[in-house]
Amino acid sequence: MNDLTLLYVEDDLEALEDVVYLLKRYFSNIYTATDGEEALELFSAYSPDIVLLDINIPKINGLQVASKIKEINDEIPILFLTAHSETEKLLKAIDLRAISYIIKPFSIEELNESIVKTIKMLNKQSLNNNILTFTDSFSWNIELKELSYKDEKLDLTKNEILLIELLINNKSRFLTAQDISEMIFPDKQVESNSIVQLISRFKNKVAKQTNLKRFFIENIYSQGYRIK
Repeated sequence: MNDLTLLYVEDDLEALEDVVYLLKRYFSNIYTATDGEEALELFSAYSPDIVLLDINIPKINGLQVASKIKEINDEIPILFLTAHSETEKLLKAIDLRAISYIIKPFSIEELNESIVKTIKMLNKQSLNNNILTFTDSFSWNIELKELSYKDEKLDLTKNEILLIELLINNKSRFLTAQDISEMIFPDKQVESNSIVQLISRFKNKVAKQTNLKRFFIENIYSQGYRIK
């Protein structure tokens, strides 16, 4: 099961029950609504990751619901379900950047395929959002605090992790050794020369592990250090 949530909007109670049963293995929570007003209330309350939306629902139709949802979150993936295949509705769904447009009656395989495809897309986006890339194929995983070279993880000390995070958070400017000392060790008296030595040792260690002479931290005389 993914740590993802789904809003499923369907006025056919039998279909709603069947689909929830089929999809509950994919989601930590499935919120269900039987009309457009309830759907918008649930979306505002719970901010689900994916919306599975029947177009022909009471009070506010699915296309109008989708349009309002997109005003709140333009990136939300929406999968449309409908018993109709009119060109006008299909074009409207495409205009709303639907992930899928599934015509009823649909097969279990078709629904599963659309859901799995959407989950993979979200997982990939999440992973990419957590990864920063540097020069020469270095990457930094923000969440895990891991440095990799060509997908191979490099060993880091606590101070090296703090150094990388500091330079990433200030990547638009150079930081002097004194700046780094004060930001990483605010409660300690750490000499600037100790920071220079820390970075030098880090550079040598990375060079040894990667066989690269270049380093992703650049040092400009009289300006300081920054991530390339």
